[in-house]
Amino acid sequence: MAEFLDHLSANDNDIYDLLISGKQRLTASVLRELARDRGIFYSPEDTREELADRLSLLPHDFHDIAGIVQKREPAHRREKTTFIRLGVQLSVEEMKEAATAYAEAVGINETVTHRPKGGTGYSVSITYEEFNHTRTRLLQRERHEAGIDFSVEKGQTVIRLPATDKAKRVVAAIKETVEQKRKEKIVEETIELTGLTTPALRSKFFTRLISSLPGYKLKNVMNLKVSSLQTKDEEDSLDLEDDLEDGAAREMFAAVVHSMALSGQNLVQSQEYKDLTARGFFITAITWRSEHEREPNDIIQFDAGFENRKTGTGFRYQVQGAFRAHKGTHRKSIIHVTDSEKTQLFSLIEDTARKVLADLLKEAADEEPGDPKE
Repeated sequence: MAEFLDHLSANDNDIYDLLISGKQRLTASVLRELARDRGIFYSPEDTREELADRLSLLPHDFHDIAGIVQKREPAHRREKTTFIRLGVQLSVEEMKEAATAYAEAVGINETVTHRPKGGTGYSVSITYEEFNHTRTRLLQRERHEAGIDFSVEKGQTVIRLPATDKAKRVVAAIKETVEQKRKEKIVEETIELTGLTTPALRSKFFTRLISSLPGYKLKNVMNLKVSSLQTKDEEDSLDLEDDLEDGAAREMFAAVVHSMALSGQNLVQSQEYKDLTARGFFITAITWRSEHEREPNDIIQFDAGFENRKTGTGFRYQVQGAFRAHKGTHRKSIIHVTDSEKTQLFSLIEDTARKVLADLLKEAADEEPGDPKE
């Protein structure tokens, strides 16, 4: 009985873990505010750990816990996006039937809403809960939302979805339903670098992607991550971020580190990057800023990379925000872009990535064995 109740209530240890784990948002001042709401005033000399310990011993009901969780959670979750291109044009009726079948299959475990979008498109939204066992017990059960958009372009169907396993499973289930109805296998296209076997070609995918976005001029590379085909185990790779504002990078040796990230300015042209490329390293993710060539000349910050760095699979991307043009210069703070802007920018990344990959695959096929291009 005691074990059963333990799953329904929070003890003082659970509450302490909740309070102490959110260091960036549950600051000492926020903890004092929680205490003042109860009419308790603690000394300004008390440390954050002492405040969390004392607060955890107080009685907490459901609303108290929910309030702490709300204060701890970030205001915006920046989930990366990916896309799948199907080699056939799905009708609105086909997408509706497949979405309805999925909703009926999951029943009450998930909330599924779907509707036509833009005449030939379709939108599916799923609300579901998952357990995150890396977090404290009170935060392990997380509510997520996945918005999946289907659009028709030039006789094909483009599916844009969050780059999560859940969203991919939903799309796979919907695609399977359509295949069963059509009684044929539907070919799908994704961005993968498996056909690019040299570090130089894999890095070129990113350098060309960031420099050839139509209507945008590359301004700066803010962050990049690199990896090596010599890595024996993907889980043994190491990510490091160095502050390179002074123009100096920490020296890393390929024999010790199989994966690293360098942060700073103009890294694609840096000597550190060139040295890494010569030792077999290649770019696996990149963050960059590009300026719109027409008014308004906003600067957009993009992010693109691969979930599986070694194999070059699981392409995912993100529009992190915009520095708005203002009186001949730009605002200093980055802000979120609108949904319509994000849709256009996503389409820009997708189309450019497809073109760059096609060109590089052709170059790889034209290369003679033992004579790789630089």
